[in-house]
Formats: sequence, C-alpha cells, structure tokens
Amino acid sequence: MKKDVIYVDIEDDITSIIAKVKGAAAPIVALVPPKRIGVLQSIVNLKLLQRAATGVDKRVVLITNDTALSGLAAGLSIPVAKNLQSKPEVAEVTALEMDDEDVINGEDMPIGILASSSAQPEEKAKSFGAASFASKPEKAAAASTTPLAARAAANAPKKGSSKLPNFDSFRKKLFFIGGGVVALTAFLIWALAFAPHATVTITAQTNTINISQVLQLKQDATLDADQHILPAVVQQTKKTTSVDFEATGKKEIGEKASGTVNIKNCDSNEAFVIPAGSVFKASSGETYTNGSAVTVPGFSGSASACRNTGAGAGRAAAIVVANTIGPEYNIESTSYSVAGVSGDVTATGTAMSGGSKQTVTVVSEDDIAKAREQLQSQDANSVKNELKKQFESDEIIITESFKADAQDPASTPRVGEQVSGKAKLTAETTYTLVGVKRSDLKSNFDAYLKAQLTGKEDQKVYASGDNGAQFSQFTTIDGGYTTTVSTGAQVGPQIDETAVKAQLVGKRSGEIQQQLTNIEGVENVETKFSPFWVTKAPGENKITVKFLLKNDAN
Repeated sequence: MKKDVIYVDIEDDITSIIAKVKGAAAPIVALVPPKRIGVLQSIVNLKLLQRAATGVDKRVVLITNDTALSGLAAGLSIPVAKNLQSKPEVAEVTALEMDDEDVINGEDMPIGILASSSAQPEEKAKSFGAASFASKPEKAAAASTTPLAARAAANAPKKGSSKLPNFDSFRKKLFFIGGGVVALTAFLIWALAFAPHATVTITAQTNTINISQVLQLKQDATLDADQHILPAVVQQTKKTTSVDFEATGKKEIGEKASGTVNIKNCDSNEAFVIPAGSVFKASSGETYTNGSAVTVPGFSGSASACRNTGAGAGRAAAIVVANTIGPEYNIESTSYSVAGVSGDVTATGTAMSGGSKQTVTVVSEDDIAKAREQLQSQDANSVKNELKKQFESDEIIITESFKADAQDPASTPRVGEQVSGKAKLTAETTYTLVGVKRSDLKSNFDAYLKAQLTGKEDQKVYASGDNGAQFSQFTTIDGGYTTTVSTGAQVGPQIDETAVKAQLVGKRSGEIQQQLTNIEGVENVETKFSPFWVTKAPGENKITVKFLLKNDAN
C-alpha cells in the first residue's frame, strides 16, 4: 500500500505531529523520528498519536532503531521498521528479568514472621465474624498456619552457619561503575567545553566598482600603485625549430644566345673603339651586347674602293651576348646597327645560338613569411604550458603576452633558388610569457578603491578584483610592456567580526538571525550548531563567521 513519510524535527511537539499525521494523504504514515527521540519518549504521547491516527483511519509506523522507542511502541502494538524499505513488525515485549536475590521466598522466612502473618487471617476472621468464614470452608482451610509453620521450621538456618558476601563480584561492579563515571565525566567535559561550535554565514549585499587601467610592466620596476607601474614576471625559453614548407615562387631560367658580329670600317682612316656593353641591334629587332671593348682599325686606300669592294677596309670582330635568355635570340646571320657608331660602318653577325628558357619553382619572400608564421606557432601550446609551470602559485599569468620570436631564420634553398621537393626554414625561436604578482595587482587595485571610498567609513572592500582580472591590448615597449586590465571590485557594509562574535555568545539561532539582519547591508544569516545537542552559540573562540557576497548585478 502507498504510504506517506513524515520526518519529525527535534522541536516538534505532539500537537504538530498529530496534525501532520491527520494531513497525510496515504492510509499508512511512516514517522521518522530524529536521533534524539524527544516528544515520542512519552507513552502518553504515543497513545494520543495512536488514538488520533485511528480516528482518521490511518495506521502509524515508526521508523527507528532505538530500542527504548521500540519497546514503548510494542506495548501499544504500534508497528516498527528499521528503515523505509524494511517490513514493519510489532516488536516483542521484553520480559522482565529478575535476579534470584530479588525474590522473597516465603518458605525461607523465619518462623516468627510466618507465625505473625498466619495469625492475621484469624484475627481478621474474628473481626468479621465466624459466620463469614464458615460459609467458605475451603478458604478457611487454606488460611491454616500449620503447614506454613512446618515449612518455615524446616528451612530455618542452622545454628553456626552464615552466608558470606561475594567480594569479587562487588569489586567488579565497583570497577565498572567507577569506569563508567570517569567515561561519563570525560564525555560531559568534551561535550560541554570542547565540542560545541557555531558557524554563522552572513550574506552581504555588495556593490560593484568597475576598474579599467593601463598598466606598465617592467622587470626591474618597483611597485608604484599611483602610476600603475608593476614589476613584470617574465619567463622565457629558447628552442631551435624547423618547418618544411611548399615553395610557390616562379622564375624563368635559361641561357642567353651568343655569336660574333664582324665590323667593317670604310668611314674613317683612323681607328675607333666600340666600348664594352655597347648595344648591337639586329635588323629583326633582337639586341645583344659586347662583353669587352673592340678596337676597329681605320681603312686604307680609296674610300670608294672600300665601300664597293671592301678593299682596304678596317675590320674587327665583337663577341656579343643576347640581353635576355630564351631561344628566340637564336637568329640566323643578319646585319646589325651599333649604338654610338654612324657613317660608312657596317656590322654583320653570324648565326646566334645557345639561347634557352624554362619556368621553375623557387623560394619566394612570401614563402619565407608564411613559413616563419608556421615556425612561431609550431608546438606553441606545449611550449606555453611549459612556461606556465615556471610561474609561482601567487603569480597571475597574462595569457595574451605569449610570443614566439624566430631569430634570423635560414631557408634551404635560399630565396630565388630553384626548389626540388620541399624547402625548409630553420631558426632559433625565443618563447616569452609575462605575468604579475597577485599581491602587486591587489595593492594596485586597493589604492584605487581607497580613493573611491574616502569618507565612507561604513563601507569596506570585500573583493579587490584581482581574482577576476582580464587583460587585453598587450604590447611590447622599450624596457617592458603595457597592457589594459579590467575587473570589478566588491564593496559592501563594514562588519566588525570580533564584535559580532562577542554579541552572539549564548544566543539561539533565531536570536542570531534577528540581530544580524538588522545590520544595514546584511541580506541573510544562516546559523549551524554542532554537535546536534548544541542549541546556543558557545564562546567567541568557538564561533566561525563567514561572509558570502551577493553582487548588486545578480
């Protein structure tokens, strides 16, 4: 069948328990008493509870392991279960055990005592009249003193014999009683003097003061809260790393065409020089240059004969090379014009050859830049975790400060060189992570908050904001770093903890709550006493006061 479970508090009286039973919805009501049975220790209260439950057609079951309560319930036939899952049963009434020494055997009593007691019926018989006893002869016979006297005489102690007390049993009992008294005394001293403790948790309504500052962090600096200068805690490590990358640069490579240009001078009978680097332009437009200066002799004889037949002409040969690579400069023999040379001077070249061209992949500057980024980010998380382990527990790490700086990376092949497969960039990388001491950051915030609370003596700082500080815009500057820090400090009512403890001594939970909630800014008070038998706050050194903050934004 369905049952309702009712948990009985130590403060509940029998009236409130009966009301809960009557208000239960199920026909079976399981009562779970506290460790200190309290109101249910009374047989009268149990009878009232049973009668009230019967009046509303409900059956009460007690959930307890307490033998005393189980015994009381057994006398009233109230079922008892050890827990909510076990089967309820009516406990057996424990038979009264009696010591043989506590039983008075009439047969062992002295004859005089038996005689006096046997005489009483006769006296009573005379006082009421013989007729009353004559009407009941069987009772008169039972009142006869003759058998009692005989048995008393038979069991009378013999002369010269006496029963000695058992001193061993007495000593054992005395020992156990003494030990029990000592244990009880020790327990009472502990329970009353050492064990009692009270924890008072005060929930205070706080206001948030937002803080945003630009900090200067320097390794060798001294804390200057007014100027927001803090000593920087810097951790570094160097690692030689390399990364393979794909080259994407394109380049045309090849050979330049070359040949000979023959020069005939019929213009001047004096020699002249064609300087190195002079441009020889073919009739088809291709250009070539000579690698070295060429001296052209003057002609001899008749100028007309020189022009018509070439007789007496001054002749020279120039080795020329095409200005650009490519097979298109491999041209057939043709005439050339020579820069800086005019008049009756002609130049005829041989067929040019050796020119070639192809497009290949080379390492570009962009490839190096991308590879450098890969190099800096390679294993960055593992190196960052390695650096974090170097900070002390009282230091705050600025995660945004992590930096990987690769020094003079070397590329193989170099920039502009042809790549066969993958290229490699190798560099020594310096990893850096910066932090600050928590105490320095807190002092910096406290200096700001002190100025904000000037003239507000009833307010105090509950949280300076160092635990929730957020850093951004981290920048490296000459001699250190700068960063922006943002946080929210909690400010609330000023409560003197020592004074509060002194005021709470000897007060109950309700009195403590009423007294502390009257303080401005206190929103809630919770009090816990321990052990369970403590109902009042003990001495000041046994009271712990805790503060919980409730932000005004919540």
